[in-house]
Amino acid sequence: MGHVSIVVIVYNDASRIVSAVESALAQGSEVGEVIVVDDCSTDGTLDALAPLAADPRVRILPRATNSGGCGTPRNDGMAAAAFPYVMFLDSDDILPPGAIGALLPIAEQRRADVVAGQCLRVELPDGATTVWAPLIYDRSAGADLPGSVIQGIEDRPRMLWDTLSVNKLYRRAFLEKHAITFPDGAFHYEDFVFTARVYAADPRLAVTDEVVYLWQVRRQAAKLSISLSRGAIRNWQSRVTAHRGVVEVLRNAGREELALHAQAKFCDYDLPLYLRELPQRDREYVADWWRITRDYLAGFDSEGIACAAVVSRWIAGAILAAPEPAELGRLVELTARPPRLIPRTTRPRRPWVSVCWPPPNCRWPSTAGSGRAAAPG
Repeated sequence: MGHVSIVVIVYNDASRIVSAVESALAQGSEVGEVIVVDDCSTDGTLDALAPLAADPRVRILPRATNSGGCGTPRNDGMAAAAFPYVMFLDSDDILPPGAIGALLPIAEQRRADVVAGQCLRVELPDGATTVWAPLIYDRSAGADLPGSVIQGIEDRPRMLWDTLSVNKLYRRAFLEKHAITFPDGAFHYEDFVFTARVYAADPRLAVTDEVVYLWQVRRQAAKLSISLSRGAIRNWQSRVTAHRGVVEVLRNAGREELALHAQAKFCDYDLPLYLRELPQRDREYVADWWRITRDYLAGFDSEGIACAAVVSRWIAGAILAAPEPAELGRLVELTARPPRLIPRTTRPRRPWVSVCWPPPNCRWPSTAGSGRAAAPG
């Protein structure tokens, strides 16, 4: 008898939806239903799904209008789910064999509200893999996987780095009790806010290093996924909006310490991820990126920035100190692994990239007063 509802969302993905649904069905009898929510596709997706409808576990829910995002169709699937546990799957990804078999026993034996497992990013077509959030899920990378359920994540704020919704099994009663849903409509990076709502509700959370999700990355695709569409400034604006939502969710739930750690995560992860790509962007993009970033960082708590790594504090301080883009050459080098502090005489990567340090009129706060480190020597 099934225990799990798997919600698969799809929009104009006729060539890949079958593989996704088949990987869900292949999880075995523990899967009671696979709910496919079609967000008003126009490319023959429903025709591709038709043969799969012969399996009584497959339920196809076509939407009458396109939602513009991933949140609304996932909410539709959650609302229709009939089994005690829910898992999410995107049409361009697959579940590896044994994913439900790894998650469900932990959920039942530990009475966990949420069980999170390892997600592998698979680069196609070559098949190279990397572990998502390795410091949480990869023992070889130093992950400190708990031997028991985590009740509250203040002691493990690193969990905030795992913003995915798809690598987790959720107790449906827990989601319903706390009215946890995704942001509706054309809201990108909706996983950020959904996961924050889950963490804010203080779940009994268990973590395993078993591989439970294969995130298939297609960098050469004609239409890039949202996470790969970083060349458009609206992508950064969407990410900032979603992250602002994370902090608000945690604060509204009274989880102030987690809100500060979320700000630190932005400085340590999101900010460097886009900053290191700025030499590839045009001048207009860089100016808009700098303005959006500076405006957002200006609202951060000094304690939140203080939770970030030293190099991240330097970067945040430099952006806050300069009204216009400055020090890009040196800031980009600080995002390298390991960080590099290039000398002042190094040529900029673009004619308009300044590499002087420190920025004009930069007043570096003391570490004790604001939580931000002084400028490197």
